[in-house]
Amino acid sequence: MSLIDAVADPVRLRVLRHLSGGEAASMGELAEVAGVHVNTVRPHVAALEQAGVIERLPPAPSGRGRPIICYRLAEDWSLPSSDFRGLAQLLAAVALRAGASPRHVRSVGADWGRYLQGRPGGHDVEADLPSAMERLGFDAEVDGSTLRLSSCPCPLVLSDHPELVCELAAAVAQGVLDGSASGLTTGDRTHDVERRACSVKLVSGRRPGAPRRRPRARR
Repeated sequence: MSLIDAVADPVRLRVLRHLSGGEAASMGELAEVAGVHVNTVRPHVAALEQAGVIERLPPAPSGRGRPIICYRLAEDWSLPSSDFRGLAQLLAAVALRAGASPRHVRSVGADWGRYLQGRPGGHDVEADLPSAMERLGFDAEVDGSTLRLSSCPCPLVLSDHPELVCELAAAVAQGVLDGSASGLTTGDRTHDVERRACSVKLVSGRRPGAPRRRPRARR
């Protein structure tokens, strides 16, 4: 399994982030840190184990009952702290030098958000938004009507213009919302460069310029 394959899925990424701390964890513990049911995390753990990314520890004697099996990161595998930061910096510099306008940035970001969302309609925004943001390198959660982003890569990727990366992240969030049929749109935003933290308000209503749905013709 390549590094890209290992971290491409948000569930696997959360598992690897947890195990990168050096402590072993059981299947139940990995499900908890990944925020999913144990039956959901199980095939991801199996895939990581089969690829040699993580390894199973010999079960310790536990008396009666089935012994608890724990997993740890393989000794020859590590989750890099850069997460392709060098490539991201280069691409950001190319976009800046090419004169990408805020409008183009928003358009590309929204398209990417819809791509990450997949088939439109019937999605859980509270789960989908953090998942999409984690693929961009953010730690994210939906807190009521606010999308909170932490560990923002904005000043690391483009220190002279962190607002460009922040704008792109907000546009991706909008694309996810557009594909979810939630009726929500992104509103006011805050960005704290020093704390590497952002927040985006989620408000009801159609965003300006968004296409209106055509009513179905009656038969």
